[in-house]
Amino acid sequence: MQPRNTIQQPVQISISLPRNYRLRLLFAIFLLYSSSLKAQGNQHYAFTDHHVHLQDSATVQLGYRMLKAFGQSPTKMDSLVFDADTIIGRLNKAKFQSAWILSNAYWFGSPLTPIENEYEAVRKQNDWTAEQVARYPGRLSAFMSVNPLKPYALEEIQRCADTKRFTGLKLHFANSKVNLFDKAQVVQLQKVFAQADKNHLVMLIHFRSGKQWDGAANARVFLDKLLPFAKTTPVVVAHMAGWGGYDKTTDAALERFAEYFQLKNDYTKNLYLEVSAVLPIDSAGNTNPGKSKSAWYPAAALNKRIQEIGTQHILFGTDWPMIDIDLYIEVLNKTLGATVVQQILNNQVTGF
Repeated sequence: MQPRNTIQQPVQISISLPRNYRLRLLFAIFLLYSSSLKAQGNQHYAFTDHHVHLQDSATVQLGYRMLKAFGQSPTKMDSLVFDADTIIGRLNKAKFQSAWILSNAYWFGSPLTPIENEYEAVRKQNDWTAEQVARYPGRLSAFMSVNPLKPYALEEIQRCADTKRFTGLKLHFANSKVNLFDKAQVVQLQKVFAQADKNHLVMLIHFRSGKQWDGAANARVFLDKLLPFAKTTPVVVAHMAGWGGYDKTTDAALERFAEYFQLKNDYTKNLYLEVSAVLPIDSAGNTNPGKSKSAWYPAAALNKRIQEIGTQHILFGTDWPMIDIDLYIEVLNKTLGATVVQQILNNQVTGF
């Protein structure tokens, strides 16, 4: 039984203390009160940003080349170096507890921007990421990365796993030019998935690989041919199975994922999607101002897929430095609703 709430009457106590003792006592009380306020101000929600990138000088330089290859112009953010201190500062500002730090090493193995001494650069980038994360244990988790099609891919996954400094593995199908209809590539990817599973590395995968891309067909290959090789380790699909924004092609892929979740098999419990870079939904090819029954409303479509999948399988992420935490939560609230967003924020990956 809970004790009843009672109101205590103040008791007048008269104690004669030396003046200097009273001053010291008041000062001690002030320090205790100040410490209490400071502790309250430093409290964090148990939230995680599941998609964060750092940038060292090598990444910045290669990033300029990569943007040029895509015909894009760099922004100010593309020229800045972001280390672990930068991320901890933004986590503290948003009162977030933790972040997954995704290595940019796969950039250095991309066929889009070939470099000399490629594997050496890949190793260096993975090691730098681990060194940064090690400065804030308990708050930052390191994800190594690699182009999974490279002959050194399995070696690098094992090397990083052996260091015990990495929580997971990041794969980027578009940057690595993955083609899921190439049987040889699928076999290689199966080996990569199995290697991650053997070493208990969480996998975070940028799944969409091209603009002209059959979302439904690629999702079937991913779910049927690759996911079974991640027998026990969690698999997180970035950007709600797309690559930013939310168009009909991404929706077709996500529809296949939604159908797969209905199976409730051994793999669905460890399968997640995350919402980084999905919003705001741009107007180029994503919206239809008409009011006919065939009109395309991406926000409504995305909400429908989330309901079909279940919010317990959706994770929060920003894809920093693309957007910061507080601003992205505002955008998500407007499109998905505060209740759904709060449920997503509360989710953490289990099973590793």
